[in-house]
Amino acid sequence: MARSPANQMARIQALKAGGLTDVEIATKLQVGLPTVRRVLAPPAAAKPRAARPAAPAERPRRRVAIIDGPSPVDVHVGRQVRLYRTVAGLSQTQLAEAIGLTFQQVQKYERGGNRISASKLVQIGQVLGTPVTAFFDGLEGGAETPQEPGIMLRREAIELSRAYERIASSDLRQSLMELFHRLGDKLTTPVPAPKRQSAR
Repeated sequence: MARSPANQMARIQALKAGGLTDVEIATKLQVGLPTVRRVLAPPAAAKPRAARPAAPAERPRRRVAIIDGPSPVDVHVGRQVRLYRTVAGLSQTQLAEAIGLTFQQVQKYERGGNRISASKLVQIGQVLGTPVTAFFDGLEGGAETPQEPGIMLRREAIELSRAYERIASSDLRQSLMELFHRLGDKLTTPVPAPKRQSAR
């Protein structure tokens, strides 16, 4: 009758405790020597569990224009591009052709919907004859807070200048210039407050 593995292990351990060698035990029980040595081998020490790697620090979420809206800096730079394009007398289509893009892409640039790469901004500056730093004029120390009034005033001044240049009559231009000077002096000169009469 075949012995169960548990009984065989018990007999091997008992014979070993009785002082028999591994070879004698294998001969007596008619089992292989590797079987005897496997039963008598000390249990392997448990391997220490490897420490779990520390979780990487959470990276700040990248700004997404679709979710967060366009960056105020991109909007400011786009408006500056539109401003200097107007000064240069170029349409969006003409600027787009000069820099190898579609006019729709130029529209997105000027609205701040798409960020202008550094290389493309340099190319735009070359076409408009404008240094790249001019596109960042009006930002407060690089903060994302464009100075809107300054941009609008410069745009109005440019449009007024372009309209003035289209006037063919030199006499009319001179009359308008005198009018502008009078209006400017009137609006910048403080009006004295009326004197209050003392009651008698």
